Amino acid sequence: MKKLLLFLFLSSSLSALAQSSDGRIEGSVTHNGEPVPGVNVGIESLQKGSASDKKGKFAIQNISPGTYRLRASAVGYRPVTKDVAVQAGETTQITLELEESLLELDQVVVTGTMKETYVKDSPVKVNVVSNKFLEKNPSNNIMESVGFINGLYNEVSCGVCGTSSIRINGMEGPYTSVLIDGMPIMGSLASVYGLNGINPGIIESIEIIKGPNSTLYGSEAMGGVINVRTKDPATASRLNLSGYTSSHLENNLDFSYSPPTEGFQTFFSGNAFYFDRFLDHNNDNFADATKRKRISLFNKWSITRPQARRLDIALKYYFEDRLGGTPEYSKELRGSDTVYGEYITTNRLEVIGTYELPLEETIRLDYSYSYHDQDSYYGDYRYQAGQQIFFTNLVWDKRFRYDRQLLLGSTIRYDALDQTFDEQRLDDGSEDRRFTPGIFGQYEHIFSEVARMLAGLRVDHYSDHGFIFSPRFNLKLSPTHHTTIRFNAGTGFRIVNLFTEEHDILSGSRQVVISESLDPEKSYNGTVNINQIVDIGNSVLNMDFDLFYTRFSNRIIPNYSNPNEIRYSNLQGHSVSQGLAFTAAHNFPGPLQYSVGITFQDVYQDTGNGKDTLPFAPNFTGNFSISYGIESIATYFDYTGRLVGSMELPEYPDAVNKSEIYTEQNVKVSKRLSENIEVYGSVKNIFNYTQENPLIAPDRPFSDDFATDHVFGPIQERRFLIGINFNLR
Repeated sequence: MKKLLLFLFLSSSLSALAQSSDGRIEGSVTHNGEPVPGVNVGIESLQKGSASDKKGKFAIQNISPGTYRLRASAVGYRPVTKDVAVQAGETTQITLELEESLLELDQVVVTGTMKETYVKDSPVKVNVVSNKFLEKNPSNNIMESVGFINGLYNEVSCGVCGTSSIRINGMEGPYTSVLIDGMPIMGSLASVYGLNGINPGIIESIEIIKGPNSTLYGSEAMGGVINVRTKDPATASRLNLSGYTSSHLENNLDFSYSPPTEGFQTFFSGNAFYFDRFLDHNNDNFADATKRKRISLFNKWSITRPQARRLDIALKYYFEDRLGGTPEYSKELRGSDTVYGEYITTNRLEVIGTYELPLEETIRLDYSYSYHDQDSYYGDYRYQAGQQIFFTNLVWDKRFRYDRQLLLGSTIRYDALDQTFDEQRLDDGSEDRRFTPGIFGQYEHIFSEVARMLAGLRVDHYSDHGFIFSPRFNLKLSPTHHTTIRFNAGTGFRIVNLFTEEHDILSGSRQVVISESLDPEKSYNGTVNINQIVDIGNSVLNMDFDLFYTRFSNRIIPNYSNPNEIRYSNLQGHSVSQGLAFTAAHNFPGPLQYSVGITFQDVYQDTGNGKDTLPFAPNFTGNFSISYGIESIATYFDYTGRLVGSMELPEYPDAVNKSEIYTEQNVKVSKRLSENIEVYGSVKNIFNYTQENPLIAPDRPFSDDFATDHVFGPIQERRFLIGINFNLR
């Protein structure tokens, strides 16, 4: 017993002695003398760091004596480095002064490599959309904003209930993996309605990768990845209240609150949206916009831990009622076989978290859980579904030297889906249980300031399909400080979720025919990106040129050639999505900023009988954004727009099978009344373009001729918004 006590005493003494011999860095981060919260301050060679609090203060502990390079970075500022000498048992005080940056490449992203890196350093091309861009076009959900981002297109799948999905480079919505804080919790069922529950008020930025990214993010990342990064409690405003109403009586209210705390930070946010008016400008006896009642709540916590190790958890709840159809239709008539309408109730709960293990190595556990419940009526047909998704990532981030880094991880995903079709449970369609374990790894090597390489591989196991391998290779070359060239190549795969992703099955009158057992879709992808920075006086012009090519095999494409059915099968042949894109953003130190973008794409299938262009893939899309501020009168102007080219449409008798080119444009004028209060007015769809006939046979909604899948453009007319924003920092 004495020997044990002596051993414990010596161990604790040696541990205390070792800690006392370590040093500590404390300091503050400022800009023009004002504290800057949420700045990442770290020593890369030790992989230790901290984030500045709301007073701009930071601390890094347990540092061995020596001289280290300290680096500070934050969105909107140029990174700052400083050499710091650490003495044994002493605290080194330091102040870091940041300068604002006009160059968006100085922003920190995580999506491309699953770890923090700068846009300009990442071997993977990542497009970052800030919350400032989202504020230029006021909306109550993310889906109304993505159509104004180059290469993205918001496809409306149903002209009655308003379901929509995000297309990247012409590829259908289910090919895009939508992440929240890096977690793929937007599963197949949520891909139809759940995206409407992402409130712009909780978004710090959106990171977009175009092209397959199955190596890191699995099956649903075949066409690209959209990662919604939520606001950091350490940098969120103390209190924010905002709301607007429109000339169509759409009412939206947002709030957020981040209280002062010690030892942790937290952020509460909520959104309420109410619209209950019947609009029918084209006189087809169907509502142009679905009636909606929605509540979304969000709460995020960040716990302060030793050595700046992460412990974050976020919870989100979303409830929505949506109703569309004829003017007589109401909730009480759902399921009616005489008055046509569609009514959908959605309840959704999400939990997302990160825990960094208390080890010398950088090992973290990312986890998420989502529960999605849907009760829906499409005419006299009822569809009920519930889905739960459990997801975990255990990631080891190992830097051997400054120029060599390895990322290894293991993934477990479990999907449980229960469905009822017209109150019937089908033997081959009601239940779906998928347990998917996987491992992945990527190695990044910095050869020089000019060349950087990343290679990765993922292996997933599916009970029905065995092992699926997804490799990728990325090469970044920087021949000059202002020129960057990226080559990316990889593969993708996707397991089909037919009933939950293909809304045409549930809405409309076509008979569904599944010709065969559906195999996983596979793809091979290559992209080239050239980024060029041009200094024009005190301003910065940032230009991107992109070439992309994706070839699919086993692709599952709905065949609309028979007007009475939708036929699903694996494609006998191949399909291709290819094109080129150009984006330019010009940032001035003064009041003017603008950006323009255009994407040309060719999306087709080839079964051996020639090329057939696929529906709902515009041959080109364009967008622009212009902002101008007059500080002397605290007034700001934002003008945003998009141009959508012609696209193929499903074939119906007496209906056009090719859309026309159209433009949708919005303007916003804001006036700052005080440091905390801003009012604004906005006009959406200022040229009042609407699609004339989005529905097929609307006068016979219960007949075999009726169809809702013919929407290619806006349905809702021009509307005016007035809003107010109160922000207390």
